[in-house]
Amino acid sequence: MLANVQTPPARTANTQWDAKSYQQFARLRERPVLELLDHVDLEHPQRIYDLGCGTGIATQLLAKRWPLADLTGIDSSAEMLEEATYLPIKALWQKCDVREWRAQSPADLLFAAAVLHFINDHQSLLPQLLSQLNTGGCLAAHMPNWRDALWYELMLETLETGGPQGRPLGSARLRQFMAERTVLSLKSYYQLLAPLTKELDIWETEHLQVVEGTSPIFDWVKVSALRPVLLALGEREKERFIEQYLRVVHQHYPQEANGQTLFPFKRIFILATV
Repeated sequence: MLANVQTPPARTANTQWDAKSYQQFARLRERPVLELLDHVDLEHPQRIYDLGCGTGIATQLLAKRWPLADLTGIDSSAEMLEEATYLPIKALWQKCDVREWRAQSPADLLFAAAVLHFINDHQSLLPQLLSQLNTGGCLAAHMPNWRDALWYELMLETLETGGPQGRPLGSARLRQFMAERTVLSLKSYYQLLAPLTKELDIWETEHLQVVEGTSPIFDWVKVSALRPVLLALGEREKERFIEQYLRVVHQHYPQEANGQTLFPFKRIFILATV
């Protein structure tokens, strides 16, 4: 039983992902990829790596824009990569943790869509990624900035007080793990990356996502932000957590009159050219 977790799960350590559920909001997940791609000013990149490619949402768009490039999708999840292999594109697929991955040959474009926020120590990670680019090469990344989002705070509160008689759920180390901040401030990214780059563009957006379904916000976050919680809790604690979390999420994110739910979502974008 995993009800009494003694150590927090390492970020990205568990490589099992629900690829089918992740595809539920594929069009909304594709939108920030398109926004990021629109800012990439490379005419003919020869070697492209899609880091944390998942089911290939971004990989497919990269292949469409640069069909002659050597394109490789990198992901730690066999389930995600299996889904990606069905795409009708010319690409190689490699199972590897982004933290351990090294380019076999220098890249012209490293594309990282919604993956870097799962990895801590960006002060070391991002310079290491930049070092694998050719001169003139680009790191293009976007990541959710969800740590201060209401739904994330509700998750932390549910872990702290969602047990019987208001007791915590899971271990103290799990709760500490979930409270950590992996994403830096815009200023911190600038100070980290400016000395290492020739061109640097950093911006943040907030998209008022309109989602549909009985519990669409839970359906979105259960395959991403909530994975460590759902993997760590034992069955009884997990059932209680889901029950308590759904209750407060529905209170704070009620359906509109047309049955849709408004889901504000912040993202950070980084475009770094060396």
